[in-house]
Parts: sequence; C-alpha cells; structure tokens
Amino acid sequence: MGLYTELIFGASIKADNLPEEVLNVLKFLFGESEQMPVKLSNHEFFKCSRWDLITSCSSYYFAVRNTHRNISYDKISNTWNCSSRANLKNYDNEIDKFLDWIKPWIEQGSGINNMYAIVIYEESETPTIYYLGEDT
Repeated sequence: MGLYTELIFGASIKADNLPEEVLNVLKFLFGESEQMPVKLSNHEFFKCSRWDLITSCSSYYFAVRNTHRNISYDKISNTWNCSSRANLKNYDNEIDKFLDWIKPWIEQGSGINNMYAIVIYEESETPTIYYLGEDT
C-alpha cells in the first residue's frame, strides 16, 4: 500500500513546438477538457493505471482537501500556465513519472531557482522540492 502524497505543481509550459498530443493531455489533466486524450506517448507515466487522476485526487490526510487545478494561455509570454494541488496514494510512483514526463516541456517555474513542484509524503518531515536544471 502506497503512502498518501501531496503534489503541488506550478509551471509555464512552452507553447512553441508543443505537440498537440501533449497539449491535449495538459488540458485534460488541468481541467480545461473532459475529453480523455486519444493519443498518448510511450512514457512510463501513461502506463500507470491512475495517470489521469494525478491532478484531481484528494484525501482527508492533508489539511487542504479540495483539489485545485488550472490551465490558462498567456498571449504575452506564449506559454500555457499550469497549476495544481492534489494528493493521492502514490502506488505506482505516478508523481515522479508525471514530473519526469512534463519537465522537458516546462519553460519556467517559480522564483530565481525555477521551482516547479513540491512533493510531501505523509510520513516525511520535509518536502522534496523540484527545480529546473536539477536532476532529482
């Protein structure tokens, strides 16, 4: 049985040369589209049985129980801005696989270090923070 894990994600996604299949997945995961994408990459993330719930699961284990997910297009920066806060039992290491899949498409995270994700395991005293430019 996996541990409950909270994922806080926020990043600007490159719009230039973004494949339509990637954009369709982003729109689905971040709540703009209810249509399950037909075409998926061969990435390990999509082999997880619950990949489609990565941004929409919640439990009573964490104080913030209501999930948040959003995607919007910024015409000035020509990026898709994605954010979410959700938590789930990380049975198949879905969170790390999701972050591995999405990282090449990220244009910018937050702050000078370009932070794009915080992952908090239920039995951990400190979160894991993900930055662009770092292999985690």
